[in-house]
Amino acid sequence: MYLNDITQVLTMALRLLCFFGGGISGHWKSWSEKRQKHTLVFILAGFMFFLALKLGFGLFYTDYWEWETTSRFLSSPNANEIRDNSDDDLCDSFPSYHLSRVQVVLKVGSTEPPSRVDTHITTVTRCITNLIVFSDHESEIKGHRVHDILATLPDSFWGNTSDSQAYRALQHGEFETVESSQGWKLDRFKFLPMVERAYEMNPTAKWFVFLESDTYLVWDNLFRLLDQFNPSLPLYFGSPTSGKGHTFFAYGGSGFVLSTAAIQKLVARKVGSRSMYSQPLLNQRYEGLIKEDCCGDSVLGWAIYQSGVKLSGMWPMFNPHPLHGIPFNERHWCQPVISMHKLILEDMTELVRWERQRGRKFPLLYADLFEYTKLGTFEHKMNWDNGDWGGWQEPARSPAHRSLEACSKACYEHPKCFSYTYNDPGHCVFVPSIRLGAQKPATENTSRLSAGWDLDKIKQWRDTHKCRRPQWVKPSTDRIF
Repeated sequence: MYLNDITQVLTMALRLLCFFGGGISGHWKSWSEKRQKHTLVFILAGFMFFLALKLGFGLFYTDYWEWETTSRFLSSPNANEIRDNSDDDLCDSFPSYHLSRVQVVLKVGSTEPPSRVDTHITTVTRCITNLIVFSDHESEIKGHRVHDILATLPDSFWGNTSDSQAYRALQHGEFETVESSQGWKLDRFKFLPMVERAYEMNPTAKWFVFLESDTYLVWDNLFRLLDQFNPSLPLYFGSPTSGKGHTFFAYGGSGFVLSTAAIQKLVARKVGSRSMYSQPLLNQRYEGLIKEDCCGDSVLGWAIYQSGVKLSGMWPMFNPHPLHGIPFNERHWCQPVISMHKLILEDMTELVRWERQRGRKFPLLYADLFEYTKLGTFEHKMNWDNGDWGGWQEPARSPAHRSLEACSKACYEHPKCFSYTYNDPGHCVFVPSIRLGAQKPATENTSRLSAGWDLDKIKQWRDTHKCRRPQWVKPSTDRIF
């Protein structure tokens, strides 16, 4: 029946064609009905073949590359040869020669905890010999000059505003009078001049890597990634966040990368008659937007977009989560880890040591980080919260809310619950990913929390998710945090 219906449709299409081609019509009418049907079936088979071929490309398309990459790090000693808790040799295998191509820029602020900045410079950026540090006050940290990047802004940026008052206080060393929230507001002024000044300071670099004092960066994976791309093309990598005018910008906390070609397009100024610039400097072009917007990474992303460069979204490799907040799942498993955000200082220190002990024969994957966290080896933790992100609560009448034991039992029985958090007043939160969470003792204003993990589901999930090769995600702004 279906073949006859299709035959009728194709016959009508051929008759229309015959209207414009008398010769074809004559041949068609001279054929027997059986031959006509065979011809139509042949045409239909060809059509279905090409349709299947087209759909097949979409069906077998993957949003990642399975590159065979090599590490730029030098061969490391065996784990047994590395002295426990010693940081003296952390940089022995670091490829310092590669920093002639890669300029690293660290953005800090005077209102940040000094311990956080110190820890970052002695761990994550310890081996970065060309490190440029930008802040809102001229100083020195661990032998690195700290450049006051806000000093490069014209006077028009500073009126009688809370921003200018806070900045002046910092210049007079009155750090205790500036609250951290005001320091965060000043931060938005740093992005555009930071990028422009970094390029001026090292115009021969091929790549510029920007990070913050609570950004953890896996240098080996970053170098492997950059080796796959041509820096003479305008490229902008990071974790995509929705920005102005339906565009996307790279979230600053996860770190971001710009090729030299991208920065050149960003800072370029139009030239008018007599070879004079007809455009103001980059900062002045976006002065109004900088003052209005909350976030400098958003303004930078918009300026880059207007220069003709779109963001290559690399989430989840560039990751806004801290280590304890990573939701281990299919999106966070076989993908290489390039960055994490808001790490606690202990994690920052221990991860650097663990990376060295682990070796760098293969890229560091989320599955490797899972092993580091020891998830799957403990079932319960008191005064702990792993349900503060990505979880959900069952309906209020659910027996899961009756007690910790009931919450645990309900999670085990729910096919999508891998872990849970229960608070004493009677709220059970299910978590659909394998997530570590963090310690959270009860206070006068907060209730006691307890967390648990379904070890059987976790083991089964791990057994069915073996990483054959690293999945280097392709640029996308559809895949977003």
